[in-house]
Amino acid sequence: MSEGENRKSGFIRDIIGCLTSPRGSFKSILEKPSLKKATVLILVIAIAAGWASFNYTGKLPLPDLDQDQRPVGLGQFTQVIVMMSAMMALIGVFGTWLLSSVLVHGIARPLGGKGTFRSMLTLAGYASTPLLIQHVLRLADSFMISQEALQLTASLQISVDPLLNSIANAAVGIFTIFRLWSIALLIIATHENYKMSTIRSTVPTVLSFVAVTFVSVFLPFM
Repeated sequence: MSEGENRKSGFIRDIIGCLTSPRGSFKSILEKPSLKKATVLILVIAIAAGWASFNYTGKLPLPDLDQDQRPVGLGQFTQVIVMMSAMMALIGVFGTWLLSSVLVHGIARPLGGKGTFRSMLTLAGYASTPLLIQHVLRLADSFMISQEALQLTASLQISVDPLLNSIANAAVGIFTIFRLWSIALLIIATHENYKMSTIRSTVPTVLSFVAVTFVSVFLPFM
C-alpha cells in the first residue's frame, strides 16, 4: 500500500474512530494533529449541507414580491435565491465550526486549560463527524421529499412572536440528535485537548453552543 493510500485509510479510520471510540481516537489525533484533514472533513459536511439546501429551496415557492421588486427575471431570481440558500448553508457549517472552537478555547483557557487553539480546531472538526451523517441523510431526503410536504414543514411556527419563533427555530435547527452527539464528542475533545475534568470541559462547550444559537438568530447562515 502506498503512502497516499495509508494516509487516506488513516483519515477514514480516524473518522470512524470518533464515532466508535472517541476518547482513544482524539488522543491518537492529538499525537499528530492535522488541521488540513479536519478542514477537508468540514468541507465535505458543508458541501452536503449546501447541496441539500439547494434542493430544498428549489422546491419551495418564491418569496411574495412584486415584479418590479425583483432585480432580475423570474428564472434568474429563482436561481439567485437557490444559490444564496446553498451558500448560506455552506458558510454556516464553517462558521459554526470556527465560532464554537473560538468560544470553547476562549472559555477553557481561563478555566485552566493547557491546550492550543489549533489542536482544538482540529478536534472540533473531527467531533463534527455526526453532522456528516445528518447532512448526508438530509441530502437524500432533499431528493425524495415532495413539494407539498416540504411546504407544510416550512410553514410550521413554534411561536406567534417573531423573535421567540426565530430563537426556537434556531434552537431546533442546531440542537438535533446529531448535533447533540457532536456536542458530546466535543466535550470529550475539550477534555483531551485541555486536560480538564469532564465537568470543566462541559461548561465551555455548552456555553459556546448557547452563544451560537443566539448568533444564528441574527445571522441566518449560522
